[in-house]
Amino acid sequence: MQYVANLKSTLSLLGRLIWRTYFPGKGSMARLTPKRFVIMTVFIPVFCVLQTIHWIGLILDELFFRGYRQIEIKEPLFIVGIPRTGTTFLHQTLAKDTDNWTTLTLWELILAPSISERMFWLGMAKLDRFLGRPITKLYVYFKQKSSTQLEHIHPISYNDPEEDFMTLIPILSCFLLIHPFPFPELWRLAFFDEQVPEPDRKRIMTFYKSCLQRHLYVNGPEKRLLVKNASFCPMICALKETFPDCKIIFTVRNPLALVPSFLSTMTEGARLFDNNFQGHQFRDQVLEVLRYFHHHMFSVLLEWPQNLYIIITMEELTRNIKKIVKRIYDHFDIPFSPSFERYLTEVMPQARKYISHHRYSLAEFDLSENDIYKDFSEIFARFSYEFTKEET
Repeated sequence: MQYVANLKSTLSLLGRLIWRTYFPGKGSMARLTPKRFVIMTVFIPVFCVLQTIHWIGLILDELFFRGYRQIEIKEPLFIVGIPRTGTTFLHQTLAKDTDNWTTLTLWELILAPSISERMFWLGMAKLDRFLGRPITKLYVYFKQKSSTQLEHIHPISYNDPEEDFMTLIPILSCFLLIHPFPFPELWRLAFFDEQVPEPDRKRIMTFYKSCLQRHLYVNGPEKRLLVKNASFCPMICALKETFPDCKIIFTVRNPLALVPSFLSTMTEGARLFDNNFQGHQFRDQVLEVLRYFHHHMFSVLLEWPQNLYIIITMEELTRNIKKIVKRIYDHFDIPFSPSFERYLTEVMPQARKYISHHRYSLAEFDLSENDIYKDFSEIFARFSYEFTKEET
């Protein structure tokens, strides 16, 4: 019954999104320019075929791998930071501690959200190794020869740990989809705990939990999950309800650097699909999302027992990642292995030298430092951020 309800809801929503794409109506950000028409006419069939494959895999799981339902997810650790606050760096660092964690990688999220698909691709990988790795060599060749439009913002590698909010794409509940489909049905995901109706919240979170159970089924049911999802800030209440023993890492950053960085990232995504920024409307919507993320996380977390969460800043991460990781492990009583400590000692100098190639400024978005201070004064006060521009 769960899959029937999910499939019916997904197909209904997909139909509305496709209709809005070609008949956007007055004032829509999804302006139907010739460029967007071509992009979406290519994107929609490819997207639908890929999701159909995923759904076939999910249904096959119910026939051949039903044991995944019995797997208990114990004390998962969620990195639920404001976007552009070092969550990727922290996630990839902690994921190196394979004695403690298992986490989803990009290839699993894009190609194999189901157990059936994962078994297929793992079989193909064995065949590739047997034949001398021709597929791997071809992938490496094309990766070296090309780069994506967004790679300077968020480096991409299929084997890297990645945000598993993409597991929600088959049921059209991933916030990333606002770029091809910038419609209210998906914007409401940015206010998940408050704006998504309770039946939909439960349906979405039940599906998400099943995706994590599938990962453990393949990678080891005894392992502990490490999850990073910046876009889960508005879902913190739903996460706690679904995973009562979860632990939360919440990351923040100086708003003077955070705001233009996040706006730049969102703008790049919107441009890929030739969306209409409508003056400052898109900018203001993104700022509203950022304000809500901060407000919601603080208002919820500060009501929790302190042993269930920890708040850290991006500035602390880049200054001394080893110290921060030790603090996290001590706070949550996680064993700290000598091998992982050696790795942190090696990576710390690299973190200090890291320079982002992502360039942005407040002026690009017709914003001033006073605007940012007014909107995020609580963050400046709480973390003693100086009211000066941060170098990036």
